[in-house]
Amino acid sequence: MFGLAPTAPTSALAGLFGGTPAPAPATPNILALLLNAGSGAAEGPCRSRSSWNDRFTHWERPESVSEGGTIERAKTNVSAAIADNSWLNGQRVRVEGQGSYFNRTNVRREADIDLRVVHPLLKVDYADNVYLPAAQGMLGYSDAGPTFQQIFNGLRVNLAKDLSTRFGRSNVEVGKKAIRIKGITGSRAEVDVVPAIRYHHVTWLTDAQRYLTLEGVAILSTDGRWTVNFPDQHAANGRAKRGRTGHQFKRTVRIFKRMQADMLRTGAMKARVPSFLVECLVYAVEDPYFTVPTDDRYGRVRRVAWRIKQLLSAAQAGLTEINDIKWLFHADQAWNHADALAFADAAIAYLGDA
Repeated sequence: MFGLAPTAPTSALAGLFGGTPAPAPATPNILALLLNAGSGAAEGPCRSRSSWNDRFTHWERPESVSEGGTIERAKTNVSAAIADNSWLNGQRVRVEGQGSYFNRTNVRREADIDLRVVHPLLKVDYADNVYLPAAQGMLGYSDAGPTFQQIFNGLRVNLAKDLSTRFGRSNVEVGKKAIRIKGITGSRAEVDVVPAIRYHHVTWLTDAQRYLTLEGVAILSTDGRWTVNFPDQHAANGRAKRGRTGHQFKRTVRIFKRMQADMLRTGAMKARVPSFLVECLVYAVEDPYFTVPTDDRYGRVRRVAWRIKQLLSAAQAGLTEINDIKWLFHADQAWNHADALAFADAAIAYLGDA
């Protein structure tokens, strides 16, 4: 399902999952790149620099107070819908937030929410260098209990039943991974409820003579495919980058998300890329690109757009998701390198040279 990266990652965790991309190039000269980033000419919608700055001032804001209230009500309603379910309570599941709203990278007019309902059952994967009997004994793992299929079937059946009772059967759709609750304008945000279990990936650190355990969540889709995510690491890394960039990282993410919507609306971009990919591409840009003292909003966004293009042209094989664990590009992703490069090219052209 996953491959251990053959090269040393950029951090202790980076790039453990999702295939075996080629090694990343050497660390670039940041100062030289900063001076050159954004120096190419392109043609956009012919807005003035002042007009771009005004627009970015609006785009960088999170959801409005009313939208935030709608989203919070959605979380409360979902929790209330399953609160009295004896099977879910007996299994000790917990409801947790994930996605752009909880990571504070959501934008206005996107009043939706992602929730995961996590069962305490544990899925464990081992790296190739782990001797299973020793690891299981030392870490206390055992294979006793219900099967993964039984647990996920129970989660889906009970969640779908209670959510349909609360919101109406016609408003609840059961997909391969998530159960979607359709939004009703003014009263409820659209919600994706994702059944999940706990996940550990164990590897042996030879130099330190100890095991390293990465903790995440695992999702078993109805077609039997596993998806592993690391939402806690994603959230922590996003908060850290926000602090290191003087709060510019998440503002810039929101701008790029809104800019994609604008490009699609005007025909400047033909196909949408996932907002998660957009967030990861902005995260990949090194911190100094967000903090050039002479940059206004337009200058910063244009500089970041050009750096994304440079990274995709030179280092795409070594880029990771924001969790610093999974490769950004591999066969199991819902996007590919060409999608990301098309987005970067469209953004640069749209920004122009105001």
